[in-house]
Amino acid sequence: MVALMLLTLTVHGRGQWAFVDEARMKQGLLEMLARFSEYMTGIYQPCQKPNGVGEACGAFRANSALQSNEDGVRTNADLSMVCAFLVRYAQGHVDLPSGITWAQLDSMAFRSLVFAYSTHKAVRLKRCADGRYWGSTSVRDRQWESSLWAMSVAYSAFFQWERLTERQRDCIHQLLRAECQYELERDIPTGFDGDTKAEENGWEACVLAAALGLFPDNEQAPRWFERLRLFAVNSYSHPADADNKSVADPDRDQVSISDLYRGANLYDDYTLQNHNYFHTSYQNVVIQELGEAALALALFQQLQRQPIQSAAPSQPRWHTRTLMHNCQPVMDRVLKWLALPDGELAMPNGNDWSLFLYDQLTSYAAMACLLRDPDALMLENRAYQQMRRRQLTTPDGSWLLRSDIGPRRMGVQAHRVMMTWLMHELWPTAQMKPTSWRRFARRHREARVLPCQHIVRSLTPQAFSCFSWSHGLKSYTGYIAPHSEANLVVPYKAHNTGNLIGFYEVEDRRTNAVVAREDSIVVSGREWTASGVLIENDSTLERRFSLHATADGQLVYTDTVRALSDVTILRDKTGLIAISTDESTTLCRTLRSADGQLTTAGDTLMTFLSPWVSIDGRLRIQVSEGGGRMAFGDRRNVNSVMTSLLYPCYDDQPRRCRQGELVARHHIVYAAGSTKRDFSR
Repeated sequence: MVALMLLTLTVHGRGQWAFVDEARMKQGLLEMLARFSEYMTGIYQPCQKPNGVGEACGAFRANSALQSNEDGVRTNADLSMVCAFLVRYAQGHVDLPSGITWAQLDSMAFRSLVFAYSTHKAVRLKRCADGRYWGSTSVRDRQWESSLWAMSVAYSAFFQWERLTERQRDCIHQLLRAECQYELERDIPTGFDGDTKAEENGWEACVLAAALGLFPDNEQAPRWFERLRLFAVNSYSHPADADNKSVADPDRDQVSISDLYRGANLYDDYTLQNHNYFHTSYQNVVIQELGEAALALALFQQLQRQPIQSAAPSQPRWHTRTLMHNCQPVMDRVLKWLALPDGELAMPNGNDWSLFLYDQLTSYAAMACLLRDPDALMLENRAYQQMRRRQLTTPDGSWLLRSDIGPRRMGVQAHRVMMTWLMHELWPTAQMKPTSWRRFARRHREARVLPCQHIVRSLTPQAFSCFSWSHGLKSYTGYIAPHSEANLVVPYKAHNTGNLIGFYEVEDRRTNAVVAREDSIVVSGREWTASGVLIENDSTLERRFSLHATADGQLVYTDTVRALSDVTILRDKTGLIAISTDESTTLCRTLRSADGQLTTAGDTLMTFLSPWVSIDGRLRIQVSEGGGRMAFGDRRNVNSVMTSLLYPCYDDQPRRCRQGELVARHHIVYAAGSTKRDFSR
């Protein structure tokens, strides 16, 4: 078994975590990937037939096993790269799981690389399982996202470069040259409303950087470089770039940022949208991509300086300051204001893939290693600890239980862990001093609005709270996250609402909500107030509500609900809050209330009479109007996290309401901590 380093995951005082020094963290990252080799070995599949020149090959099975789509190609490329990385950098430094050998990993790395380049449209030595080839060769023959997969193929090839024959290196050359030809012919896409092109331009920059690094003398290299700068600047492109006359690379030419700018992929407040709403994972991942492009450009060009690596490294032929363009303002103006004490980024609108992945790990690493950001260094360290902690919940080294997209998600996570190690290897941070959480929280304690996304958040010594009026994918939700336990509360949305507002169930009507009036969000110091009017259940109920976050960490919800037509109310689930009951957090929660104390996972819905409840002594909820009965249960898989729902105001007694009649008034207080006396504050 892998020799696992013990982690200190204790919370000290007000959310202070023990910092793991760089050498120990890098060792831990290698151990995580070594443990993951058990999962990779389990899904590796040798091909029955070699490629067209007799080379044995194999691939890693995804849900679309060995096919030419994203699921098949990306999974194989990522895992090929990770196996090759382990053989090159981890051998002699970590132990592999019982029954797995380095020779086995080496064979999987090499044969999966052969499969990857053999099935590309520019090489055509073997067809994928669906009878097709993958990749882009021109604007007339292109495949969405193929450049991202090609970048992982390039990394796998780099790690195995010394063992590749000239013909095999030429296959990699053909593959990258074809992908870059497409980049030279296509437009630079922009746009920020609902579907930003920031992430897509980031991965286009990656493949250009990889090609420049491996083949710096290619006749097209100067054109690749110019295209690289264009894609880099137009990843996190901001409207202000149109007037930014600063020179991008003064040691090379006088081209300015405004010369490279093609249009905005960020809103004025530096936020972005993807999948039609503000999405924290897409907000941060561009930093990762630009960092990986910078890494490929620097790392791959070392091949050209061998065998004199002991000499002081000279400036590589191809280098540019545009890789990391606008990453600092995105970090400073958006991401840091959503950071939680465990390194997670708050998700005001939830997420549409697996939760609690800490998928911003490599973005933090890029900010720490390339831009020397001490805040990012602190947050990266905590995210690393949590990612490793979650991996320990699985029996086969996979990163999480109940993956939303199976092996592809595992490959993406392993990709991030590997890139994080490489960034610290190339640009060490051992001499940097991380920010303390206390100082970080003090700098971000004011309530803040992200105006272009209609999101408000606050950070007190006790808790983080947020609310969102999502104008793309309609959703009016938020949550409170106590600092004393990571991921107690799950970002949860359902029926256009979710956490905090909850919802009604009405006979013969759907459960939904639309905005009738959205009041302005008001902030004052550490406090904020959001209010408005929702029309719910197919226009049969009107809810006028207000949320107020106080300076001492309480979140106060009030509403008035009236019937807009004659209806039969089946259930009131106002004030809902989603609680994690998962292997990665805590399987069972202890609920203390006026009705007594109970420890449960919430597999069955249980009700209890009480005006207040405390969950694990971490989150306390009091209902002073509209309550009487509470409920906890309805456990389900919410984006790979088992989640139980707490309903502070629960009423399942059917009742008839006439048009214009007052249905209910609610007053609920959510606060970090457990003592009942604090509710009066």
